[in-house]
Amino acid sequence: MRRVVSSVTVALGLFGATVALAGVAAAAPAPTSSEPPAVTPGKKQCTVTDERLRELSGLVATKSGFVVINDGTEIEARKRVFFLDSKCKISKEPVRYSGQGPFDTEDLALSKDGKTLWIADIGDNVTSKDRRSRVALWSMPLTGAKQPVLHRLSYPETKPHDAEALLMGDDGKPLIITKVTSGKAEIYTPSAAMKNGDTDPVPMRKVGDIALPQTQTENPLNTFGRVAITGAARSPDGARVVLRTYADAFEYDVTGGDIVGALTTGKPRVTPLADPFGEAISYTSDGKSFLTVSDGGQFSEDDPVDILGYTPSSSTAAPLAEDGATKPAASKSWMDGLSFDDITYLVGAIGVLGLLLVGAGIVGIVRARRRPPAADASDRSGPGGEPVDPRGGRAEDGFPTSGDRSGGVYGGGAPAGGAVYGGGRGAPAPAGGAVYGGGRPADEQHGYGAGRPAGGGAAGAGVYGGGRPPAGGGGRPGGGGGRPPGGGGRPGGGVYGGGGQPGSGRAEPPRRGGPEPDYRGQRPGRRRDEDAPADPYGQYPGGGRGPRGDRY
Repeated sequence: MRRVVSSVTVALGLFGATVALAGVAAAAPAPTSSEPPAVTPGKKQCTVTDERLRELSGLVATKSGFVVINDGTEIEARKRVFFLDSKCKISKEPVRYSGQGPFDTEDLALSKDGKTLWIADIGDNVTSKDRRSRVALWSMPLTGAKQPVLHRLSYPETKPHDAEALLMGDDGKPLIITKVTSGKAEIYTPSAAMKNGDTDPVPMRKVGDIALPQTQTENPLNTFGRVAITGAARSPDGARVVLRTYADAFEYDVTGGDIVGALTTGKPRVTPLADPFGEAISYTSDGKSFLTVSDGGQFSEDDPVDILGYTPSSSTAAPLAEDGATKPAASKSWMDGLSFDDITYLVGAIGVLGLLLVGAGIVGIVRARRRPPAADASDRSGPGGEPVDPRGGRAEDGFPTSGDRSGGVYGGGAPAGGAVYGGGRGAPAPAGGAVYGGGRPADEQHGYGAGRPAGGGAAGAGVYGGGRPPAGGGGRPGGGGGRPPGGGGRPGGGVYGGGGQPGSGRAEPPRRGGPEPDYRGQRPGRRRDEDAPADPYGQYPGGGRGPRGDRY
C-alpha cells in the first residue's frame, strides 16, 4: 500500500511539474485572436557608413538631416553627438561631452520649441555587474554651438532601473520610461527643478504605468521584443507621441499637453516595424512619418546601418484590444485580473509543489522497498503453491484451509470418523469425541484441554484427538492398528494412530524440533521389531508396546 501511495505521489508531482512547464509557455504574453496590421518594410532614407556610428541608439530628425548618438560604449571616439546630412554623412564636427562624458546614452528628445536637444544617459542593463544608483540627462543647443550640460537624477529609494526612452513635457520636465521584460513600463519625472553640473542627484517620482497592447509582430527577441520600450519621440506640433519596441511603434494622441495621461489611458495606433534591431525612433521634421535606426553592434560587419521611414498607421482595430476588455464583469474569470508576473509566480509555485511531490514519492518508494514485506494471508502456501492453514495444515490429505473449520483442528469439530489432530473434513464430532484442545461438555479441562470422563475411556473420554474407545478398553482398534481405513487425514480416517471409527486410537500433537511425520504409503500392520521402544501415543503406527501392554 505504501508503494502505491508513493507511486501516486510521484505521478501527481510529475503532473504538477508538467502543468508548471506548460503554464510558463501559456503565461507569456499571447497574441490576440485577430490578425495584426501587415508588416511593411521601412523605406530606406540613407545608409550610415562612418565606422564610429555602428551602435546607434538615439535619433532626432532636423530639417537638414539627423542628430544621432551611440549606445553605451567604451570607445572614446564614439562618445560624441554626431550631426548627419540627409545622405547620412557627417556634416560637422561631433560635439564632445564635458568631464568624463556619459555612462550609457540611449535616446534623444527635443524641447517643445525644438531648440534644445536632450540626451538621455539612462541605460542600466539588468545584466550589468554594477547597477547605477543615479542617472543623468545632458542638454545642449540643437545647433551644437555649446557643449552638453550635465543634470543628475535618481529613482525613488535610489533603486536601479533600466530605461531607454525619453520625452520632454510642455513644462520642460523630462519623462523617463523604463524598459521592462514583462508587465507594465513605468514613467518617472524629477520631483524638483533639475540642477546643472556634477551635483547631488535630484530625486524622481513615479507618475504612471504603461500597458502596451499585445501584438504578433515578428522580431529578433520574440515576446520580450514586443514589450521592451527602446525609444520615444514627440511630434513637432506636440499633438502626438510615439513609443517603440523592437517590434512595433505605438502612437498616442496628446490632449492639452498631458503626455502622461495619453500614455496611461490612451488607445494607441500600432505600426509594425521591420527593423533588424531597432532602438531609436523620431518624427520627420514635418511630423508625417516615423524614422528609425538599428543598433549595428548586433549586425555582422557587412550588414548596413540604414535609417528607415514608415508611414504611421491610422487604425486602432480589434487586434490592439485585449480579448477580455469587452467582457461583462460577471463573465470575467479571476485570471483576467492577473498580470504576467502574477501568472509567472503562480505557475512557478505549481512547479515547485510538483517537484516536492516527486521527491516525497521517490523517498516513499525507496523506504518501502527497504522494509521487509509484511506477512499476508494470501501468501501462505506450501510447496508447489499449495494453500496452507495459518496453523500449518494444508488443503489436501485432510488438512483444512483457513476457511475450512469443519475438520478436526485445535479446538475445532471432529470429522465423522473420529476426532484427530488435524483430521479430515466431516460432520461435527460425535458425542463423547474430543479433539486436541477440545473439552468434555460441562466438565473441567485437563491436559491439552481434553476433559477426562468419569470412569476412564467411557463416553466423553478426552484424548489427544482420539476417538471413543470400544467398550472393551484398549488393544488393537477395530479396523487394524496403524493406518486406519481410508488413510490418515481423510474423512473417516485418522493420523498418528487415530482410528477410522470411534475408539480407533489416539493422536499426538506435532513434536517440537521437526516436521510432522508422514506415514502415507507405509504398509499397515504391527511393527516386527519386538525391541522397539514403547509408543504409548501411537507415534509409530503398527509398532511398539504401550505401558499397559497395548500394541499400537
